[in-house]
This record gives sequence, C-alpha cells and structure tokens, in this order.
Amino acid sequence: MAEHCSRCRTSGARRSLLFCALMALLSFVAAGPFVLAEGIVFHVANRCPFPVWPASAPNTGHPVLSGGGFLVPPGKSKRVVAPATWNGRFWARTGCNFTANGGVGAAAACLTGDCEGRLACNGSVGAPPATLVEVSMHEGPGKGSSYNVSLVDGYNLPVSVSAVPGTGAADPSKCAIAGCARDVNAVCPPEMQVTAKSAVVACKSACLAFGLDAFCCRGAYATPAACRGSVYSRLFKDACPAYYSYAYDTTATTASACHAREYVITFCPGRWGGEPDGAAAAQF
Repeated sequence: MAEHCSRCRTSGARRSLLFCALMALLSFVAAGPFVLAEGIVFHVANRCPFPVWPASAPNTGHPVLSGGGFLVPPGKSKRVVAPATWNGRFWARTGCNFTANGGVGAAAACLTGDCEGRLACNGSVGAPPATLVEVSMHEGPGKGSSYNVSLVDGYNLPVSVSAVPGTGAADPSKCAIAGCARDVNAVCPPEMQVTAKSAVVACKSACLAFGLDAFCCRGAYATPAACRGSVYSRLFKDACPAYYSYAYDTTATTASACHAREYVITFCPGRWGGEPDGAAAAQF
C-alpha cells in the first residue's frame, strides 16, 4: 500500500490519485466484513378483516418512528425501521375516520386507541383502552432486546410478537409472544365495555374502569405482595394468557435476551390461541 501511495506523492496526475483512492478502498474491504447500521426492523402486519391504523410512541429521549402512525389495510404490513436501542410502545387504532376532522386533531378520529384525532401521532400516546406492545431494544453484545404485551390499560385487539428467523435470533421460539385464546371484547363485563353502534369495540381494565388503588396497584397496594389481581384481571388472563393482565402479573410472558434484527408485530394473528403465528414471521 505504501508503494502505491508513493505514486500519489510524486505524481500529480489525476489517474494516479484515482488509483490511490481505489487501492485504499480495496484495503478497507479486505480488512474484514462490515455491516450497514440500519437498526431494528419491525414488520407491522394486519391480519384483521378490517383496516387498522397502527401507532407508536417513543419513551423519553427516543425518536418518533414513521410519523407515529399509519394505515395498514387487511392482509398487508408496513416496514418500520428503528434505532438499535429504541424504547417505546406500539398499539393499533380501529374505526378511524380522518376525513371527518380533516386529520388535524380537532376531535377523536378513531373508536379505539385515538391519538388526538391525528393519523400521524407524532409521539402522542393513544387513548386507552388499547392493547399495548411495550419494547426495549438493545441490539448487539449484551442483554439483548425485550418486549411484552400489556392489558394494564385495557384491550382492543389481539396481537402477537415474534422474531424473524434468520435475522440473528438463536432460538426465535424464545422470542415469541402468542395471541389470545379468545376475543376479550366478547366476554367483557358491561361495566368495562366501550361500545360503538351497539358493538363492543374495546374492554377497559379494572383500573381504568373504576380507578381504585386495589385495581391500579398504587397507594397501599403498590407492591407485588399487596396487589394480587382481581376477578377482572383473571378474565383478561384466561383470554390472553401471555399478556400482562395487571401491573404485577408474574405469569405474563416477557420475551428477553432477543438478538434478532427483525421482528413481526401481528394484529389479529392467524390463530387466536395456541402458539404464535409462525407464518407471519416466516414470510419476511
């Protein structure tokens, strides 16, 4: 390399300069493999028989992804790229009409999960009740990424989360959270229902519906020992065993130590119960 670059010092010809630049590039490539630092990819898929408007909100200090909200028609998905250390949440909005309010946030535009009436939530958190996917990404050496699904603020749609095989996860099955065994809206008690045109579109958590410390795990109930769940959280748990049914639900699934570079978040998974829908991850 030194011999080649000596030509650059002794000759001002453009051809020699280009030759030096080419040799430097070849030396860099020969030094070893390199990877473009794109970050983490979320494939946000909709298997519901109706459109959904997924949204995301970052934790403090993290950027907004894809404007914070977008439409995904039935059977389609959207690719969302995030920094490798992104933390935040995803949820789905249903029954949206942004034409009625001009899309400027003048009034609620969605029946569930609304974010100030906007298509692009731009970091705003959705109105509960809504099923939440909570993620903490840590790609690279170390503890890896983790995520869970929470019904602490209520439920609107079932969702599954899985790692895409072949993108870095040693065992994708350990990084999977299954959907629900049954539709919570179908078994939601009247006092917790959110309805539209006589149909149940969401189910409040007991904390959201009643605001009592015993249901919200606060005040005198702000410890795992004191906050033991309720008949209402057990209803959530029976329908969606893998989800957090209340704040201190120790039986919920938290996928952890996941090192994949791509994940699939599927609203209305192909199967409502049992194992996570592997077909969704396999197609990416």
